[in-house]
Amino acid sequence: MTQDQELPEELKRLDASLRSVQFRPRASLLPEVQGRLRRGESSEGVAPSRRDWFVLRAIAAVLVVGVGVALWVGQRSRGITMDRCCYDLDGGGTTDDGVLVVTRGGQAVRRIAVYEDRDGSKSLTAGDVVRFDRGPELTVGDTTVPGLVTTRHCCLDYDGGGPDDDGLLVMGVPPDRVMMVALYEVHPRQPSPHYPLR
Repeated sequence: MTQDQELPEELKRLDASLRSVQFRPRASLLPEVQGRLRRGESSEGVAPSRRDWFVLRAIAAVLVVGVGVALWVGQRSRGITMDRCCYDLDGGGTTDDGVLVVTRGGQAVRRIAVYEDRDGSKSLTAGDVVRFDRGPELTVGDTTVPGLVTTRHCCLDYDGGGPDDDGLLVMGVPPDRVMMVALYEVHPRQPSPHYPLR
C-alpha cells in the first residue's frame, strides 16, 4: 500500500498542491541584504547592535581579568614554594645540597630549609637529610664554632618573585653543619654592598 492510497480523496488534491509549491528567494534579495550591511543597517530586535556587542565584550574582558587577578592574589597569599638544587651549601665539597624557600607574596619568608639531596631527586623528599630549617624569624646557631665559613649564592629567583634578583647567604662548618641561612634581595641601583636579610 502506498501513501497515496491511504489518503482520502479530498486530501490527495491538497497534498499534490502543497508538493508543487516551491520557495525561492527573489533575485533582488541578495543585493538588498548586501546593501543594507554596507550601510550598517540591522534588523531591530533580531541581532544585537554593535554597541551591545561592545558592552558584552567589555564585560567578558573585565570578568576574565578579574578572575585572573583573583587567582594570582590567592596563589601569592597562600605561599610560593621554590626548591633549588644542587649546590655545595654545607661545605662538604659536593654539589648535593638544595634549598627550599617558602614565601608569602614573593617577599615575606615563611620557611628556609637546606637539605642534602641523598636520593638524587633534585628536590626535597623524604629520603633527604635536612641540615637547617627555620621559619619566618631569622635564627642563627652558635657562631663561635671554629671553622665557620660564609658562602653566598647570587643571583636567582629564590623567593618566587619573578626576576633573578635574590641571593642566598649560608653560614656553616664544613663538611655538613649549617648554622644560618638567609635570603637577601639584590638591588642593582643601590650603591651599598650590604643588603637587608629576610
